[in-house]
Amino acid sequence: MADNSSPDYEALYRKAEEERRQAEELRRQAEELRRQAEEREAREAELRRQAEEREAEEKVRSQPTTLEELIEGCHDLFSRPLQVGTPSRSTKGSIPPPTGKYCPTSLRFWSSCPVQLQEIYDSVSTYLQPAGKDAPRLFSSLLVLEDHSRQYSSRKLRSERDLEHYERTAVENYVRDIIDRLCEIPDARKRFRLGDGILFENHECSADRRVRCTAV
Repeated sequence: MADNSSPDYEALYRKAEEERRQAEELRRQAEELRRQAEEREAREAELRRQAEEREAEEKVRSQPTTLEELIEGCHDLFSRPLQVGTPSRSTKGSIPPPTGKYCPTSLRFWSSCPVQLQEIYDSVSTYLQPAGKDAPRLFSSLLVLEDHSRQYSSRKLRSERDLEHYERTAVENYVRDIIDRLCEIPDARKRFRLGDGILFENHECSADRRVRCTAV
């Protein structure tokens, strides 16, 4: 007669295997959840890093510039993108005689130009970009420069008016700003003989479109 009280080893084995499989599945799911959490944390950390970089960059771009930053910004944003339109698509007309204007009668190669310009820059830097000190931030921010530069990066110069506008907004305004800052320093104003500063004026006669530019 069979002993019905004997354990069913096969059933017990299947139960143990099922429990083992379930435990393994739970461990796998837990590992997957942990991996997803780590990836999510990594993505969030990367987003925070990018946001902090953008904030830091925006802060740099929105703060006033130093002399060196201003010159580099004007070079990169105004001078480098500047393009001249093709002659066939530019304005035509004769060049009026320079009556009543100062103008050169002859041209000669200025071999010492780079050296003299560097000397002037170094002299100005002693006041506005002193070595060994934090340079004062006195000039327009990069955001302002970038905003002004958009009109030159997408438009070529095709007329005298275009050139006049570029000269005024991309050159004269910033030259005046630099000289104004120098005029605030008595020693610099005396050294460079700046007086009360400089003013660029453009007087145009609508009848003959002759232009007289003066610096005061």
